[in-house]
Amino acid sequence: MGDDQYDDGYEAYADDGNNAVDDAYYAIQDDYDIQEEQQEFCKVYDTDDFFTAFVQILLALIALFSLFVKRQNEVPRREFMTWWLDVSKQGIGAVYQHCLNMITASIISHNVRGDYELEDQCAWYAINYFFDTTVGLFLSVILLQIALGEAKRRNIASLMHTGVYDGADGMKHWWHQLIFWMVILSACKVILLLLLWICSPALARLGNFVFGPLEGNNQLELLFVMIILPGVLNVFYFWIADGYLKADADEAGKDEEPPKSTYKAPIV
Repeated sequence: MGDDQYDDGYEAYADDGNNAVDDAYYAIQDDYDIQEEQQEFCKVYDTDDFFTAFVQILLALIALFSLFVKRQNEVPRREFMTWWLDVSKQGIGAVYQHCLNMITASIISHNVRGDYELEDQCAWYAINYFFDTTVGLFLSVILLQIALGEAKRRNIASLMHTGVYDGADGMKHWWHQLIFWMVILSACKVILLLLLWICSPALARLGNFVFGPLEGNNQLELLFVMIILPGVLNVFYFWIADGYLKADADEAGKDEEPPKSTYKAPIV
């Protein structure tokens, strides 16, 4: 009788031990599966992945080069420093928008209205970027024109002459115009974020349809989202925005590059 009780107790202990080992194994396996599933989704920024930082630097260089090409074909051509100050307003604004877009993509990927989900941050970044360079551009130009009109009505010299930086207060004007532009971009982002959230169920389905084939190849998707797509849209966005941020035709002469001399030496 005693041996039977001992055997039963040992078997119960062995079963409990095996069950504990099995539970621990399945818990680890579940955690691994969850991590593996999370890694399947493309992220717009990853501190452990240099590739994401590399593509963002390359994106900034492409945008800068597109504006340099624009300057080379201007008639009349802006002085280099004037052009650089104009470009810097857009460059700082673009970095600001880029950071906001990454934050927005991370947040909205987990907060889609309804039951449909799209956790792919790169897809949301692409959707966000497309809205920025179309609807956002239209809104920013409208707000800029309204604000410039108000600055002229109130006779605010640093804001009413956009793109003009001559005189002792030239850099002060640049700072005021930069802040002015950042406020406009912030207002546009609030409007676009609300629009994205309202339309998020339809946009999630669209994002899944477009970017679904790229799932599993995060670097290829990131390359498309951060280089190819912005490489096309940036030229459109930057060139149009530059036309409104630089000095208009009436004031452009203040900061024009002097024309090259056409003098020819007489033939002796």
